[in-house]
Amino acid sequence: MVSVASSPASVSSTLHHTAEIRDLFLSRATDDLSGLRPVVARSWRRSRAAGVDSQADRGYIDEGRVDERTMLTAEPHLLKLDEVARDIGGYVSLSSPNGVLVKPTFLREDADFAQGYSLLEASCGSNAEGVALEEGRAVWLSPEEHFREDMRCNWCFASLIRDPFHNRVRAVVGLTLPAARVQRLDPSSTLLMLEGVTSRIEREIETRMSSRERTLLREYLTISRRRGKAAVVVTDGKHSFMNSAATASLEGSDLSVVTSYAKSVMSSGRDTSVEVMLAGFGPASLEVSPVDLSASGFGAVAVVRPLARRSRTLDAPTVSRHEVPSSAGQLLERLDGQSLSLQHAVDSARTAVEQRRSVAIIGEPGSGKTRLAEAIASVRGDVIRIDARDSDAGTRIDEAREHANTEFEPVLFIAHADELSPMDSRDLAAQLRGGARRTVIFTAASVTDATRPIADASGALEITLAPLRRRREDIPLLAHAIASEVGDRRLSRRLVATLTNSDWPGNITQLRQVVSDAVERSRGIEVSDDDLPESFHRMLTKGRLSRLEDAELTEIRSALREAKGNRRLAAEILEIGRSTFYRRMDYFRSRGFDL
Repeated sequence: MVSVASSPASVSSTLHHTAEIRDLFLSRATDDLSGLRPVVARSWRRSRAAGVDSQADRGYIDEGRVDERTMLTAEPHLLKLDEVARDIGGYVSLSSPNGVLVKPTFLREDADFAQGYSLLEASCGSNAEGVALEEGRAVWLSPEEHFREDMRCNWCFASLIRDPFHNRVRAVVGLTLPAARVQRLDPSSTLLMLEGVTSRIEREIETRMSSRERTLLREYLTISRRRGKAAVVVTDGKHSFMNSAATASLEGSDLSVVTSYAKSVMSSGRDTSVEVMLAGFGPASLEVSPVDLSASGFGAVAVVRPLARRSRTLDAPTVSRHEVPSSAGQLLERLDGQSLSLQHAVDSARTAVEQRRSVAIIGEPGSGKTRLAEAIASVRGDVIRIDARDSDAGTRIDEAREHANTEFEPVLFIAHADELSPMDSRDLAAQLRGGARRTVIFTAASVTDATRPIADASGALEITLAPLRRRREDIPLLAHAIASEVGDRRLSRRLVATLTNSDWPGNITQLRQVVSDAVERSRGIEVSDDDLPESFHRMLTKGRLSRLEDAELTEIRSALREAKGNRRLAAEILEIGRSTFYRRMDYFRSRGFDL
């Protein structure tokens, strides 16, 4: 209940004195505000420093929102408060955490201030909502204490609705009472009443929190205390908690990168640890563990720690320009990404170029093996290209033998070398051991019986390209590069976050197809989520593995390890047909799982 009891006589004289001080302060006749309440003096100084016009309303409009849960919980409480305010000509308002006025349908419309009106001090000077956000607590202002002339006709009160488990603001409740209708007012009692309303809203938000959220919150609090200054992010895909270290350090697309690894762990239920390159941290270690939410599946907790920067990075090429002209630049021009794993691959490629070594590039289909191989080959002179999937691969290998031991021997580039026939693999290895100074560059999905003899005979340096789901910080750069290449289009931030959160079983090849389709479908200023093809949306809806599938995946991985990557032998170990084994491998890869 709003208190309209008689105010002490000293209040009237104080208010009159406040008006005099304001006139002197605005005319810059004095900066002495010692006669004001300290909270008002601080606010006036901030308002003047921000260049607020005390005589005119500049009407700043911004975007802001109050989350749905807070809105639903606050509705009955604010309706009751609004009934009281109506009787004395006042009104209740609700503002977003960034000080923007929202207009919930359950509150009466106030014609003086439009939806989106910014109540920040820097926008409109001293007012209850703006001062409350600056001071971090509930405040009241008398009519004379407002900085702007047109606001000096109201008593204003504001109290913050805070998250029950964090220090962040969910919303600001404002109460405005016209001075002409309220002659006598006890502001302290009225503010205490308003704080009681926001306190009840906070308690109800806490009570309504689901058991899933409570489990997630307990894990967050435990990990945050245990990990000290490390950045901690906990999520279940819908709700997220971040400590102050994460809020202060994660920049740009960093949060999307971290949550994308978290969602992968939520899908698999297994820990993961990866080194990443983040805008806010630079090189960092990311440890992600599942949080068991019982029947609700898994959440995930991610801990981020900075790593010491390495001396050799993508932006610090070390290739000798005398021995191999512009080789580093050519490598960089062909690759988009910033992940540490990509940096390691490029560093290894530079070493191979410097030492004129053969190279074996291993990685999942679509991970960029061919692009890196072509980059290395482009600085090595003439190249003979052979694709093991072609029917004439054996003939092409025989033709390559004719160039052996010549003065300008071309590089032999074999794509999909793991699919060479046993005979072709043996013949090529024998040729290399026979004294041919052949430099070989080959790509393969994995090390197999077909690739091992060639690698051994040529002394190949093995370079591993991680799949996109293990270097998610490369996805935004790749997506922007593809969009620019296809149609010189801009991608929305939400779309980039969606792409980063996806597992990409087809890696860069699949990403290129999806982004290209979205660019071609888009008709707006920027490419958005709505432009993604339907097939991609279906892929996003796939859930985590069942217990039976999880056990099957474990068996397949074990068999492949025992068979040292030989898929035929792995199928025999599991006593299933090869076609069945290949089909199940393709299924798990399509779900984004490493084999």
